[in-house]
This record gives sequence, C-alpha cells and structure tokens, in this order.
Amino acid sequence: MSRPVNATRADIVALLSDGHSNSRIARELRVDKHRVRRIREELGLPSYVPVEQTRTLEDKWRLYARPSDGGHLEWTGERVGAAGSPVLRYKDQAYSPAAIAFEMRHGRPAQGYAIAECGRARCVAPDHVDDEAGRQAKRREIRQASGRGALEGVCLYGHDRATHGRLERDGRPYCEACKRELKTEPEAHREVRTGAQAAMRQSIAVLLRQNIPQMQIAKQLGIAPATVQRTRQALGLPAPRAGRRDRYSSLEEAFHANTEPGDDGHLRWTCSTPSVCFRQQRVPAARVSFELYRGRPPVGPVTSACGVSGCVAGEHLTDQPMRAANKRADKVFGAIFGKAAA
Repeated sequence: MSRPVNATRADIVALLSDGHSNSRIARELRVDKHRVRRIREELGLPSYVPVEQTRTLEDKWRLYARPSDGGHLEWTGERVGAAGSPVLRYKDQAYSPAAIAFEMRHGRPAQGYAIAECGRARCVAPDHVDDEAGRQAKRREIRQASGRGALEGVCLYGHDRATHGRLERDGRPYCEACKRELKTEPEAHREVRTGAQAAMRQSIAVLLRQNIPQMQIAKQLGIAPATVQRTRQALGLPAPRAGRRDRYSSLEEAFHANTEPGDDGHLRWTCSTPSVCFRQQRVPAARVSFELYRGRPPVGPVTSACGVSGCVAGEHLTDQPMRAANKRADKVFGAIFGKAAA
C-alpha cells in the first residue's frame, strides 16, 4: 500500500488559521500530529479549545429549545425517566431546562421546582415557567378571585396550613407535608390518614345532624363538598332540601334582625321594605311585632299609637278591637266627667 504524500507547511498553517484542532488537521492531511503542534507553537497560536467548552449553559439550552405554536418552546434534547423529564447535561452536571429558562427570565435561581404554567406539557419558554413561589402567588390570586379565603388552621393530619399548605392550579388546597410523608413513609402516613379521616367523618356527622348546609360544612372544615355528601350517604341521613336555604331560623329572628331600639322605648324598623321576609312569605313588620308582644294575631289593620313614624314596638301598636275599646272608654269617660275632662 502506497503511503500518501505528506502535506506542506502552508496546508497545515491554513487549517490552523481556520481554528481547527491538531487532531483534525492531522487526520485530514494525514500528517503527524506532533508536527502540527510544533507549527502551532512556532506561530504562537493558542491551544485549541472545543466549542463545547466555550459555549455557555444558556447557549447550549438554546440549541435544544425549539419554538412552537402559541409562544411555547419545545425541548428537543435529552429526556430521562418514565415520565420523559427534560434534562440538559453541561460540564458533567445535569440541569433542568425549565430552571434554566426561569433564571434567564428572572435573573435568579428558581425556588423549588420550575414548571411551565401555560398548560403545554414540558414547555420551557422563559415567560411560561414559574418556580414554587411564583406558582403559589398566582394560585392564591385565583383562589381569592373565586371567593375562597386564605389557608388557615391545620390539614387533616395536623400540619399547619400556613406553612405546608399549597394550592393546585384551580385554587384547591393540598398539604405539601402530607405529600412528602406519603412518599417517604407510606405505611405510617396511611395509619395517620385513617385516624384523621375517622375524626373528620365524626365532625361532618355532628354538623350534618345540626342541619347545617353541606356547602357550609365543606367551607368550615376546608374539605370538598363531595366528601360531605359521601359521609351523609354513609350515615343514611336524608338529602338536603333543595332550593334556597332560610336565612333565619324563625320569624321572630327575622323580625329582630331588622330592628334597632330607639329613645323612649321606640323600636325602629331598618329594612327598606315594611315586611318581614321569611320562608318565601312577606308579613308586615307591625303585624309580626303585635303578635310577638300580645301573643295573638292582630284583627284588622295595625297602627302605631305612639305617634312616631316607623315605630314597630309591640307595646305601641294597636289593632281594630283595641282602638274600638279605646273609643268606648273615651265615651264613658266623657259621659262621667264631661267634655272638658275628656
């Protein structure tokens, strides 16, 4: 086999000037690698550094972040695990592409996991990625906008919600401590969970037997309405009455809720309408007050005898028989003592 003709010095210098490595030049020109190195040193050229070593972490990230529709960025690089989680290897270390995207956008490392909140799985667009703090802040806004308050008290297993409470994308709460314990100690957590569930069912049963609405129980205990419904069905309790719940437990409570005391024993009606609304009925406030005070329904119209407009004090109200009796008494009094005395 004939040996190839050795390359000239000019050929080697040309490739060195183009920035190629000694090994590549020796391979392409079929020359001794040591000769290429000597010429490099004679020319005072720096040692060859692979592009991979000069590329920054962000530069390498951009190589694998491919633009997609809707402003998303799809990760085309390496994926690991059964879930196919994106990973970027750089200088013998593995990085999360989403965490890199977050730091590029915010100028600081992510706190906790960095995940895209745009709804596109594995999106690594910097504008779509949030860390734990950012996610929870946005989810708290969603929860407040839907009329649900801040997380308070403890979870079913006794963890402080102010410390361990987290929110799902739709604002539903969950406990980070419970989630962590379930992974590390599933058996112990299962025992605690069983006891906590029994205690919760007992609390639900007590409130159900007090005829408290299911939605109110769920809000009070911080649980899903479906949990209350399942407990009610398991206890064999009747289904809740359909329709709007009563605001007041009695007609008397509804009456007093819309009054305030005045001077000289007067009682002022504060509602914009002159009627007491209770269980889809409207009863004039004066008639309700009269019956509550006298212990009997009024006969005929009820009027105020005190002369104060809007007064509904029971002792100041009269019905038709009372007014007729007063007139008869006035006549008798006048007949006995004369008109001047009357």
